[in-house]
Amino acid sequence: IRIRGGSSLNASNEPLIVLDGLPLSNAVPDGSTSILSTIDPNDIESFTILKDASASAIYGSRAANGVIVITTKKGTKGGVKVSFNSQTGISTVAKKIDVLSADEFRTLVNTNGSAAQKAKLGTANTDWQDEIYRTAIATDHNITLTGAYKNLPYRVSLGYTKQQGILKTSDFERYTASVSLNPTFLNDHLTVNFNAKGMYSNTTYANT
Repeated sequence: IRIRGGSSLNASNEPLIVLDGLPLSNAVPDGSTSILSTIDPNDIESFTILKDASASAIYGSRAANGVIVITTKKGTKGGVKVSFNSQTGISTVAKKIDVLSADEFRTLVNTNGSAAQKAKLGTANTDWQDEIYRTAIATDHNITLTGAYKNLPYRVSLGYTKQQGILKTSDFERYTASVSLNPTFLNDHLTVNFNAKGMYSNTTYANT
């Protein structure tokens, strides 16, 4: 991610990511492709980009490459509400590489090849692009419970994401859970925010 362009040849040019006021390390956890992939999009309330030096200066030198400020959803006072979101998507190969079929290749070798080459042709007619590619299905599910117990608003969220790659050996799977408690004290003059988030992800890349 580049917000203010590249400013260093050796040091990181990644922006600072601040989640609910907590600066995050840009170190990518095992099984993930980005620190942002560890956050369930269904839990995000707002997403703000700070690119000006004056706006990002409050975070010090770490904000030299810009800042991404993410605020997650919180509990609200009122009755108990349960919401469930589900999405499904399909991915396919837009265009395959145009190559000779096995029969066309055999015809070419039989016309111009040597006797040794002709002896190795065989009779198979496999389209290897069909063997490695697939129609990939992606699903995303999220269930959320919000409400309040007396002066304690709460929000509990569970998420599951499964994304198949168009290569048969590539997949991404993620489980997320978050709990947000926002009690108020002293006649609403004092608010305490408690947030806990957990994530498990597994990424399978194509075999080399």
